[in-house]
Amino acid sequence: MCLTFCVSQGCSSKRYQLGELKKSILANGYVPMERVIVVPYNYKEGTYLVIEGNRRVAALKSLLQENEESVIELKPADVASFSKIPAAILEADEGSLAHAERVIMGIRHIAGPKAWGAYQQAQLVLELHDNEGYDFKTIGEHLGISTVEVARRYRAMKALKSMEADDLYAEKADPDFYRLFHELVSLPDVRVRFGWDATQDAFTDMERAREFYELIAPREDDGDAKLKTYSDVRKLKFIVGESRAESILLDPDESLADALTAAENERGEIDTSRASLTEVFNDILTKLEKTSINDLRRLRSKDMKSIEQIIAVLDEIKKNYSSQR
Repeated sequence: MCLTFCVSQGCSSKRYQLGELKKSILANGYVPMERVIVVPYNYKEGTYLVIEGNRRVAALKSLLQENEESVIELKPADVASFSKIPAAILEADEGSLAHAERVIMGIRHIAGPKAWGAYQQAQLVLELHDNEGYDFKTIGEHLGISTVEVARRYRAMKALKSMEADDLYAEKADPDFYRLFHELVSLPDVRVRFGWDATQDAFTDMERAREFYELIAPREDDGDAKLKTYSDVRKLKFIVGESRAESILLDPDESLADALTAAENERGEIDTSRASLTEVFNDILTKLEKTSINDLRRLRSKDMKSIEQIIAVLDEIKKNYSSQR
């Protein structure tokens, strides 16, 4: 069939980032290699709603509008070609139409050639499960992914939704955090530590959940997130269960690296008595750089003697180092 459409609001090139696609169409014409899929639009007879191919339709609409406004000049043949394009009508009962739309988008954007981002894929999984009642196995069969991965994406999205609904952290929640939650729910000891219950697919200890939220999105505007990548979250498995390392992890003045070092020390993986001079210098320098005015006020005369002794030792190390060069 050929679908006739007219220019409408809401399909601007800025919203859909159509610049490159429009240039391609202008250079090569509209090549309908993949059929646009539409469904009848119930609120206006003779019109259709695009469910697959929105970017192509939006690009064509934008070009036609620019031609009408004399921004560009299209050839009459191009105007005719862009105004009517081949499309396929998706026919389904009203009750199953939403499901059919989701499955088509899932096949195209999860298992198919035009992959969605992780967040969009997980959102579809969530809708198929919560809105339509499909189990993980059925969703996996529809979308061409494993049941285990369906469950993981669902739980990660539920975890992110929990943050979005939290009064204290809602404004900090971001779709980019989806990957961090995906890693969290994949690590048994870590998810338990931060209050996630895999049997209920929910955070059941909000105080602990907020500890995780704080690690990825500090409430203080000048705070620096300790967990920025899924690799950072994965490192938590080395920290969870080590009490001192966990305390350091949750301390806003300490870093993820500090917590990992403490965890290694607690497990005895590092013999601090045999630490290299480089490690000793780095540790001392890190601590001295955090010296505050209050720390200086607490210094006593014996501390000054210790400083003088340290300086003398360092001077001796410098002399010995120079003599060995």
